[in-house]
Amino acid sequence: MKETDWLKEQVRLNCEISNAHFWGIYSICGLLMRLRSLYRFEHSMKPWERIDSAKLMEWIGGKEKLWQSLNGRKIEPLRIDGEVIDAFDVVSVEAHLPDSLCYGAGYATAMKPSFFLGELGESYRKHGFTVYVVEREHVRDLLAAPAMLREDRIYLRMQVFEEYLWDKVEELRMGSAKPSLGEAFAYHGVSREKLLRGGEELAKDIRRIAQEESYTLVAHEVGEALESEFPDSLWQRLVSASHFMERLARGIHDILADTHVRGMLSAIVRRRSIASLAFYVASLSGFRKELFPEISEAYAEAKQGDWSSVESAARHARERALACVRALEEIIQRARGRDEAWLRSEVRRELLQPLGINL
Repeated sequence: MKETDWLKEQVRLNCEISNAHFWGIYSICGLLMRLRSLYRFEHSMKPWERIDSAKLMEWIGGKEKLWQSLNGRKIEPLRIDGEVIDAFDVVSVEAHLPDSLCYGAGYATAMKPSFFLGELGESYRKHGFTVYVVEREHVRDLLAAPAMLREDRIYLRMQVFEEYLWDKVEELRMGSAKPSLGEAFAYHGVSREKLLRGGEELAKDIRRIAQEESYTLVAHEVGEALESEFPDSLWQRLVSASHFMERLARGIHDILADTHVRGMLSAIVRRRSIASLAFYVASLSGFRKELFPEISEAYAEAKQGDWSSVESAARHARERALACVRALEEIIQRARGRDEAWLRSEVRRELLQPLGINL
């Protein structure tokens, strides 16, 4: 077996160990969606190819047995060129890789270990960060994000981003998407008729759109890394408290990252990209959406050429997010000795209800 093939198998094992321990963090619908996506990935299926339900269920059954056998296993170090390297030590792993490969490792939602191994395209510097553009991937776990931040490295995972855009196409086909999503594709020159037809012709458009919109993903990660208004101690306390508190913390932090001077929304405004703004509005959900009610009207005005409304909306959203941080700090200070039920109740009463948010 080649050294690179051996590495793939080691990374795949760690992906499955992580999946075995963390599949329960997802809702039933969320887990099924990720399993379908992973099935497509592992079987090299094209986005428009229909999944055979019987084969999918058989494959899921195999995954369940595998995860049961891995229950209790810890993430294993990687053995490369005779060395034993911690699986999260990406710098040391990278030193042993050929220039054509890129390895990523980190922690995602609910502190789930996440790994991937893929083909490295270009790399470049942006605001003090090295951006690694990852093309076709060989190995990944259940949680595949289009962009991944690790210290001073940003991994831009183009295959994952294209899959995300295909999911958005499916939302449009199902009639469950916001109007701004269809408008985003239209601004990129893709008609609803072409979206419905799908196939190789649409695949070319999806690849082009992913390239053109990739700057927004990088800008979000830069904003997230540079954002200093959310104390690390508060972040750690919230993400370790419960799934609800983690969603709340991530929603606030995402708004702060996007409205940072180097963040996603700032980058969109600088470019005056109405297509990117349309995608941004369409992607807002959960607490991020609740924290940013002004953006819909600002988007309508930007379509008429008034981008000052977007800048104003971003300032208001940032101020609201910062107020949430201050409120959470005060609540956490009073939370010593209190249980999770008390913390959640106080957050609802003192933070969410005054904002008119019911989550």
